[in-house]
Amino acid sequence: MKSVRRLAGFLAGIPFLAGCFLLPSGESSRVKDVPEELKRSGVVAPPVVDRHLYGDVAGLRTGQWARYREGGGLLTLAVVGAEEGGVWVEVVEEGETRLVSARLVAPGGIVKKAFYGEVSKGSRSAVVPQPLQQWTEPPPGLREVSREGGEERCAVGGRDLLAQRVRIRFEDLEGRLAEEVWLWHPEVPPVYAGSGLGGLVRKRAGSRQVDLVDFGNDARPLLEIPR
Repeated sequence: MKSVRRLAGFLAGIPFLAGCFLLPSGESSRVKDVPEELKRSGVVAPPVVDRHLYGDVAGLRTGQWARYREGGGLLTLAVVGAEEGGVWVEVVEEGETRLVSARLVAPGGIVKKAFYGEVSKGSRSAVVPQPLQQWTEPPPGLREVSREGGEERCAVGGRDLLAQRVRIRFEDLEGRLAEEVWLWHPEVPPVYAGSGLGGLVRKRAGSRQVDLVDFGNDARPLLEIPR
């Protein structure tokens, strides 16, 4: 998720235009101060699909969180609250500025509402409603042909985990084979693709790999949701 930003006070960065003008009387130009409200940048929330695509939220507890690396990016999912009809899950794209989407997710996976904000060291943007887009489920294209289990040791956040491994082989409509390898552990919060074996430790499918970086049970909300 990426934010779309606009800079209302762009004239302040162009010295030969910003506040400098020739007075009718022939006086030399002078710099005019730009109002503070024009210097502040606004934030526009990117849309989010109306389905929670990270797994079943039933059974999640407030405070649970897990952080994953995919490619060069870090993604944190945290359960930060609950209310009648759902739980609040913050999906955080980590970076110098943290891009935060707080979503009220019903047990069936429906995102009922969402809010967006940006958090950086010493500053926070306004929290704005996040538009929802209808999720279109892709058509099935793979058929499972085999599945085998096992165990694998993984070092995660200073912990040594003996994860449960499941290797699944698929066949596509043209008869080509593909493989996915999943690792789960019962101590990992199931906030991302959880299963009966616990929370996700690793997923590998072709060249794509998702790895658990750290996890815990002390999450606090980053956004203050308007009531």
